[in-house]
Amino acid sequence: MDAASPTAAAADVRGLVERALYAFLEDRRRALPDAEDLLAELERVARSGGKRLRPAFCVWGYRAGGGTDDDSIVRAAASLELLHTFAIIHDDVMDRSPFRRGTPATYRQLATGAFRRGADRFGVSAAILAGDLAMALAGELWWTAGFDGEALSHGGRIYHAMRAEVIGGQYLDLLAAARGDATPEETRRISVLKSGRYTVERPLLIGAALAAAPDQVRHALAAFGAPLGEAFQLHDDLIGAFGDPHVTGKDADGDLREGKQTLLVALARKAATPEQRATLDELLGAEDLTPVGAERLRAVLRNTGAVDEVRDTISSLLAQARAVLDAGVIPSEPAAALLSLAADVVPI
Repeated sequence: MDAASPTAAAADVRGLVERALYAFLEDRRRALPDAEDLLAELERVARSGGKRLRPAFCVWGYRAGGGTDDDSIVRAAASLELLHTFAIIHDDVMDRSPFRRGTPATYRQLATGAFRRGADRFGVSAAILAGDLAMALAGELWWTAGFDGEALSHGGRIYHAMRAEVIGGQYLDLLAAARGDATPEETRRISVLKSGRYTVERPLLIGAALAAAPDQVRHALAAFGAPLGEAFQLHDDLIGAFGDPHVTGKDADGDLREGKQTLLVALARKAATPEQRATLDELLGAEDLTPVGAERLRAVLRNTGAVDEVRDTISSLLAQARAVLDAGVIPSEPAAALLSLAADVVPI
């Protein structure tokens, strides 16, 4: 990867990762004919869009640590996109989200065959298997990326921790929605585990570990990635409640219907009047939530000041991340690329 503007460099990384990912999936389709349908679905999901943030952070963590083996890091980074594919396929099953990136969620896509009976159940079951296959293939791509055993061992410790964290965070997210009463502190912990670390901080540190980065660089990358990753999830929560489905490609009211216990909701509940709390209790998590009911919930989120407070929290987290880049520990080219990526993570 030659020196270029941060935006061009980020686009270059995305292109390299996509080529490696598509070539790997095509090879697996030839090698695993019995899994053809599942592999075709994984490729459909991979080609449906996405910013490739996790691979990009992995590559730039590697470059920040002084790494120079572009071919190997691109393949290792592509494994993170397959891991993300596992996560979103299973997430859509758990949340019953009908769409992802403007196209049918995997469990719906796989239910569209010529079945005599049980199409919906088949779609869900097959989607679980597709997600499992994505995780298995992510591991295969990781271990065959081309790094030596020592580098893969160092990076692998973080990689495996990240996998466990995202599963644990997703469980806590489900548990909080079922209980319906998470505190602001609990919701922030969930945000960090289920998305924040695995989107930014862990990919950065995986790349740094593969490059055997100096301690000060690794610490700086962690200090940059932790607040940026949390800001990403908090921003995503705002989009989940207020986003335009034509832009997000998701159900406009999905998070409200699922009763997601986000910082936004926890702050609203904490500041709510008795009447506003009654609205939250009645409508948040209602399976039959109507567009009118969703608008009533959004009014509570706005009028309690929760939206403004979450936005202020995001701004504070972004300032923390930028301050790390300004400190100069991370080399200038990776720092510029990370600043550009931060704008993709939280475009506000």
